[in-house]
Amino acid sequence: MNPEGKRELLRTMLLIRRFEAAWAEAYFQEEIGGIPPALSTGQEAVSAGACAALGPGDFVFTTHRGQAPQVARGLDLGRIMADLYCRRTGYNKGKSYHVTDMSRGVVGMGGIVAAQVPVAAGMALAQKMRGTDRVSLAFFGDGAANEGAVHESANLAAMWTLPLILLCENNGYCISQPVAVAVKASSIAGRAAGYGLPGVVVDGNDPLAVLEAVGAAVARARAGGGATFIEARALRLAGHLAHDPQSYRSQEEIAAAWEQCPIKRFRERLLGEGLLTAEACTEMEARVEREVAAAVAFARQSPFPDPAEAFEDLWA
Repeated sequence: MNPEGKRELLRTMLLIRRFEAAWAEAYFQEEIGGIPPALSTGQEAVSAGACAALGPGDFVFTTHRGQAPQVARGLDLGRIMADLYCRRTGYNKGKSYHVTDMSRGVVGMGGIVAAQVPVAAGMALAQKMRGTDRVSLAFFGDGAANEGAVHESANLAAMWTLPLILLCENNGYCISQPVAVAVKASSIAGRAAGYGLPGVVVDGNDPLAVLEAVGAAVARARAGGGATFIEARALRLAGHLAHDPQSYRSQEEIAAAWEQCPIKRFRERLLGEGLLTAEACTEMEARVEREVAAAVAFARQSPFPDPAEAFEDLWA
């Protein structure tokens, strides 16, 4: 990747973190209600790197932490925020924060653990039947990796040689359960051999490593080679949801995790390689702050949907 591309990866990671922080702030200030925000703090490199490896016509299926891939895929910040604020100008007209934008290949996030994975496999099958070279990427967590939907989808993807990328974000915890308790194998990606798929473990704190791994999987899928199972090992820095105090983790563990912050690491890398100056970094952060502030202002100023609209956009 060229220097500009690397700087853009850092900008995407900064944008994800600041956008989600603004969402959490709105929740704690009671500007918005509902389920507490599920933040991707510490996992920004996974979404930034993975989405950078995709093409314009590819599809992304997200988890309940769907805002990071939405931002990384280039969706409009104001419209995403408007959905979080339940305003009519959002992608889903303020009626759901499971943001969907088919023009960008973002097919709504799933609130049910692993439910998006078989849908991603279905889209991969559809693209294969249509004769396109488009790929389907499914994000899911280490907890979701134990769900039957993942195993079934992986097996079908192998059987039918589907252009599917199974991307497990292993952040170390399934809510409050350590992954070492829930998964006794040495790696989640090691299960890929049982499906007959290649399995790859990658540093989820390094956007370039994620980009390379997903890029190779994309190339394989486009060439007709089928699916790939990728495990991106990251560190969840925030709680499962915004209000989670993480009392099940020691302060020492959390502090050590913050030392591995992907944004901090990548910023220092670019500075060390001479691809970014301290002044340019400060300006980048200021631009990100302005963009997110504008998105919040847009959402706040947007109208709520009319109650009658609750019966529109329904399908059964």
